[in-house]
Amino acid sequence: MTRVQAVLFHRDGVLLEGVPRSPDEVRPAPGAAETLWQLRRHGLRTGVITLRGPLTEAETRRVDTRVDELLGPFDVWAVCPHAADEDCHCCAPQPALLLWAAGRLCTAPAACALVGDTAADAEAAQRVGARALLLPTRGNATGREGAREAAWEGARAGKTEAGAGAGGSAAQIVADLPAVARALVPETPDGPG
Repeated sequence: MTRVQAVLFHRDGVLLEGVPRSPDEVRPAPGAAETLWQLRRHGLRTGVITLRGPLTEAETRRVDTRVDELLGPFDVWAVCPHAADEDCHCCAPQPALLLWAAGRLCTAPAACALVGDTAADAEAAQRVGARALLLPTRGNATGREGAREAAWEGARAGKTEAGAGAGGSAAQIVADLPAVARALVPETPDGPG
């Protein structure tokens, strides 16, 4: 397995609580700052993958600027430029945003990990050989509730992998953001774990 060099996070419902509509609504998810600190401390690059959704481009930039103020600096931002009602091929399970972010980082997709919250996120990662980690999140109003519920059920049952991708390979389910750092950085006496 290729060593992970970059960790890409979905913004809404993963790095953040819910889906912010303005900078005032940006609330980091529990453990987000500490997890990012651990990853950066161990030399991993960090990035954000996000959809524009119902926001305008200017509103999205303001929200993303606030995220960067609270949790950054991030090495890359991959933002789907399409409005929610446009036909789009950026969104998971398509790996377009992940490939773009890896390219901006000059990092092979196989050296990236994608932290998301649905089987579609895992499939996007696995289509390009990236490592997939799924958080069992709730409250993200993006219409992906069924996949999220399956991840929750798996995590509650103590499962650590969820099937995803055309090849049926597995994504690692992690309990929370600090578990992402524990899964990706080497064990050290003063490190996580």
